[in-house]
Amino acid sequence: MEPTRIVNHRRRDFAGLWTLRLDGGRVAGLDGPYDAPVPAPPEALDARGGLVTPALVDAHVHLDLAYSLELVPENESGTLHEAIRHWARAKAGISAANTRARARRAIETEVSYGTGILRSHVDVGSAAGLRLAEGVLAAREDTVRLCKLELVAFPQDGLIRDPGAVENVRQALRSGVDLVGGIPHIERVPRDGRRHLELVFDLAAEFDTNIDVHIDETDDPSSRYVEHLAALTIERGWQGRVTASHVCALASYDEVHAARVIELLAEARISVVTNPGVNLHLQGRFDAYPKRRGLTRVRALLDAGVPCAVGQDCIQDPFYPLGRGQLLEQVFLLVHAEHMSGPARLKQALEMACCRAGEVVGLGHHKVQPGASANLAVWPVATVAELIRERPRPRAVLHDGRVVAESAREDSPASGE
Repeated sequence: MEPTRIVNHRRRDFAGLWTLRLDGGRVAGLDGPYDAPVPAPPEALDARGGLVTPALVDAHVHLDLAYSLELVPENESGTLHEAIRHWARAKAGISAANTRARARRAIETEVSYGTGILRSHVDVGSAAGLRLAEGVLAAREDTVRLCKLELVAFPQDGLIRDPGAVENVRQALRSGVDLVGGIPHIERVPRDGRRHLELVFDLAAEFDTNIDVHIDETDDPSSRYVEHLAALTIERGWQGRVTASHVCALASYDEVHAARVIELLAEARISVVTNPGVNLHLQGRFDAYPKRRGLTRVRALLDAGVPCAVGQDCIQDPFYPLGRGQLLEQVFLLVHAEHMSGPARLKQALEMACCRAGEVVGLGHHKVQPGASANLAVWPVATVAELIRERPRPRAVLHDGRVVAESAREDSPASGE
């Protein structure tokens, strides 16, 4: 179905009911507000008083890992290190076809929960070769009518410890992968981690592409690669083109140093992605009490003007066995872990999965407004608070103006009061 309008929907921050006009895969205009529902013609989608938002944006996921629990031993310790060990052994025998099937399943699941844009990291280390990238690239072609998917060449085992990964990153970029990834804290010593980051920027310059690195994914306050990332971003002129994912160690820095690092990230125009479920699950494992929550300093980063987003990260894999591909769950966890339950913070938390996340992945103004792409989610609830509290499936998901997923839920949303 390709509706010409969405009638009787609610907008964040605006009273009444509205009609959204669609044309050629874009938002053509907005009419309203109305005090009462208007009739829905056959070519219209009736929101029945429900909220319409931009399609959700999963700014950090690993589709090559999705649904791989049955391929690896159980992670008995629940730690990041054990997960990496299990995955290192398993990935050497995983085929492109297997990866394609699992990635497609994950994409379809995420879309059914309202996600329309995804950024996936894909392991291109020597043990994985290019098989996993080949599988996820094929899954992207399979689902091109459902969503937008960009891919990051991720050297899971390092660039110094695993020098063959440097050429694999190049080959992946030539094959259609979009961004350069990295993981400097996996290297043996800080010197190698800093050299790792230099290689990431060298590769990005070679292909004139953006960067998204896993960085400081640890509770260790001595892990300070994000400072080097910011300095290199400024030195290389890559401001606005770099994303720092996880950044967990920032939460363990003393207040003075943390403030300095946040100021530096803002100066470098680096975006930050937090992954609430996975970071809560993996971090703090070696603490007694009190236990650290593991997320980065989201509220402080937002207040400093640093673009921030949430990611699902993992879906039923050795790193996180509980992931479901429902991005609203990550928003729900973020609200709890970062104490974002006030009205203004709730709005920020949701935006980290849609509007703000769109900025992080380079979509610019990912909003419901005339001229914007009609990548939308129509929800069976009327307010932001209800959406985060209930986390329902959307009534409909639109990609380029076409309905690509629908829910059978028929109950009417609340009044919006």
